[in-house]
Amino acid sequence: MVYLTEMHTITILQMTGYVDRTRTQAEVVRLFQEEYPELPPISQGTVSKIEKQFRERGHVWKIKKNPPNKLSDDHKLDVMLMLEENPHTSSRQTASAFNISHSSILRVLTENQMHPYKLVPTNELTEGDFETNSLL
Repeated sequence: MVYLTEMHTITILQMTGYVDRTRTQAEVVRLFQEEYPELPPISQGTVSKIEKQFRERGHVWKIKKNPPNKLSDDHKLDVMLMLEENPHTSSRQTASAFNISHSSILRVLTENQMHPYKLVPTNELTEGDFETNSLL
């Protein structure tokens, strides 16, 4: 159904008919292929989908999906300022404070070369810890 234009969709609906003068899906497929032999063949399922979409929506136009919401530069700056003032604030707390999704906060951090991490307190040095020479 990807190759069908809106005009093709309208033609299929016209071929289907209306009220008491309707054709079967097989007849519509045959008629469409006779009308447009250069196009790949359509199936009865395609005709069924077009009819269903028209009944549900009342039109044949393709529905455009909304682009993802982009944070404004002001919001990004506010997030960075908040984290600058209190670097121990979690990314989830920051998200709820600004009513922004957690993934958006992480995206802002990544754009600014910041890496969220979690402090894990321990009582002793571990194998990977940096060693210093202390003069006591």
